[in-house]
Amino acid sequence: MAIVLVAIVIARSGVDLRRLSRDFAETTGRAFQRARHTPDAPGGRVTEHIAVYFAPASRVATNDMDDQFLFLLDSAQTSIFCAFYELEWMDAAQALIRKHHAGVMVRIVSDSDYDEGEAIQHCIAAGIPVVFDQRSAFMHDKFCIIDGTTVWTGSTNITENGLFRNDNNAIVVASPELAANFTGEFNEMFAGQQFGPRSPRGAPHPVVVLDGVTFETYFAPEDQVRREILDEIGDAGRTIDFMAFSFTSDDIAKAMAGRIETGVAVRGIFETRNAGSSYTDDEFLARHGAAIRLDRNPHAMHNKVIIIDTETVITGSYNFSNNAEDSNDENVLIIHSPAIAERYTRRFETLFR
Repeated sequence: MAIVLVAIVIARSGVDLRRLSRDFAETTGRAFQRARHTPDAPGGRVTEHIAVYFAPASRVATNDMDDQFLFLLDSAQTSIFCAFYELEWMDAAQALIRKHHAGVMVRIVSDSDYDEGEAIQHCIAAGIPVVFDQRSAFMHDKFCIIDGTTVWTGSTNITENGLFRNDNNAIVVASPELAANFTGEFNEMFAGQQFGPRSPRGAPHPVVVLDGVTFETYFAPEDQVRREILDEIGDAGRTIDFMAFSFTSDDIAKAMAGRIETGVAVRGIFETRNAGSSYTDDEFLARHGAAIRLDRNPHAMHNKVIIIDTETVITGSYNFSNNAEDSNDENVLIIHSPAIAERYTRRFETLFR
């Protein structure tokens, strides 16, 4: 019965977007009323329907990433579909359980590496259906869809480390079309047990324009994400800035080195624990003229972000690696927006100094 119900909700979010649009303004108001417009801070609302947040969050501030994620869950009226590699933050589990008991359809996909965590086990005990990817490769996605209208995604695992210790990012987009893309991917995993290379191609709305911002939606491995990233790097005319938890893709490194030869300035921040190995591309890029820094966070710099010409942002769960390209289940947004790129650039500058 759970699979049938999910299929019904997905069909509505995929084909009955006019009905969703009628409720869109109300849903957007609920989801964004606490997302203040903060032009002088990197995190916060960027447009009427788009907000970005950065971690580590403060436990005492009231508008940080952790508060916004909980408020987004609390705003749900009909459905919450979450796909997170790790969901181990008890506050989130309790919010999901409250909504489940209130009659909201709550469904979770996660990775079997974390199937015994206390928070996810609390969700299961409360009756929330959870599907785990049992493969050796990872279900590495990080996204949540609220009411078929709003998407939360980025690099953040829903854990104490992910929210309060590691450097991470999240973007919230109130768009039924974008939500339909992510709902389709969720259904492949939850209802169809289609992970990694078994996942079919074809987001219903591969390009979405909202508030003057263009979003391209990709899922790995089915959408050949590396090719899309290489295309964006090839178009760089002035600058490429990146923040990488894991960067072992020689193809991406060589493409950046090629742009350096044409005069493009390349700067990057590598997670310290992953730098310096024979597999990581930090030394290769430094030899070719990139300005490289190792992060100073004693925990982890977990972002997977590329900013091009302060106009385009690539973000999501996708590390710049062969595993992300070929084996894991991953999600990526390519966002064309100077306003959003400026927010990410400001965060990059803070970490690069």
